Amino acid sequence: MVVYNLICETEHQFEGWFPSAEGYEEQAARQQISCPVCGTTNVVKLPHACAIHTKKEEKNEQPRRRNAPSHPLSETEAKEFLLRAHHHIRENFEDVGTRFAEEVHKMFHGEAEKKSIYGTATVEERDELDSNSVPYAILPKPELDS
Repeated sequence: MVVYNLICETEHQFEGWFPSAEGYEEQAARQQISCPVCGTTNVVKLPHACAIHTKKEEKNEQPRRRNAPSHPLSETEAKEFLLRAHHHIRENFEDVGTRFAEEVHKMFHGEAEKKSIYGTATVEERDELDSNSVPYAILPKPELDS
């Protein structure tokens, strides 16, 4: 698996995961890589530095989380991240609408097949999920420019 930083013609930067370097090249040649923000397929790799490990980390050191930014995100970067996340979810998860709390509860307790879903839940439904230690995440909706 290889990960590349990519950029589209309108300068949206995003990350792409590929089975191999050749996999990236094949998808790029067939214009199968699209920007998650604007959808363009005019995408190229950004230059990147190779990681070279010269010694093992000390046991008491906390390793940096993978993909954790080395600096706080700017407002623009945060907005682009949320747009990409929402696009990914709409393309790859099932929308269960207002049945979200019910569906995630069933999956957590093994009463339904586990799958990637999204939807809405009331404050009361979220409180019930919390009290039963059912994991879920709330993703804020990005504000779109007028």
